[in-house]
Amino acid sequence: MKKVLVLGDYEKAIYHPLRGVDEQLKSILSDCEVTACVAYTELKLADLNRYDMVINYIDAWKETGCPALSALLLGFVAAGGKLMTIHNGIITHQSPDIEQMQGGAFLRHPERCDLTYSPAGEHPIVKDFKPFTVNEEPYQFVIDEGAKAELILNYAYQGGVYPAAWVRPFGLGQVVYLSPGHEAASFMCEGFRELIRRSAAWLMQ
Repeated sequence: MKKVLVLGDYEKAIYHPLRGVDEQLKSILSDCEVTACVAYTELKLADLNRYDMVINYIDAWKETGCPALSALLLGFVAAGGKLMTIHNGIITHQSPDIEQMQGGAFLRHPERCDLTYSPAGEHPIVKDFKPFTVNEEPYQFVIDEGAKAELILNYAYQGGVYPAAWVRPFGLGQVVYLSPGHEAASFMCEGFRELIRRSAAWLMQ
């Protein structure tokens, strides 16, 4: 059975608590052993290496600080680790190393609204994937042009089309970023659940 570690926050979370999301992820990845961890600042590289994939849903980057945690995640992925960052995990508060590894930096988001997410390109994660609509924060990004990121999902917003998910290699590892996931209710959307399952299967193949 594949082992998955979910990093996030309960009491320290300002906007995106892990509580509720953790149970949804366990349900979505029911064929895996999923463990939630809020004491991520105490982890060592050897701890992460016990897992087939790490999910980054960290909300309290600013409070916990970045350098040690950034070095930990970078070392894990560079050595061949698999990382799925969901929604707020990309907001790293002045950690350019993490932004580079993830292939982009969070810029802003307008107010929540119903957004329709559609596949982009022919990556295996979104091959024959059906669009889905969910009430979400329309995250907007600055994509790192040197990251060799491959866009796999877009969303439509006020007449424009914006990147919503991508994959990219980093060192010997792989990173998937998925922008939906504001709260537990988002993870109840079957389209998003399928996207997470497909992304996990691709990362851990």
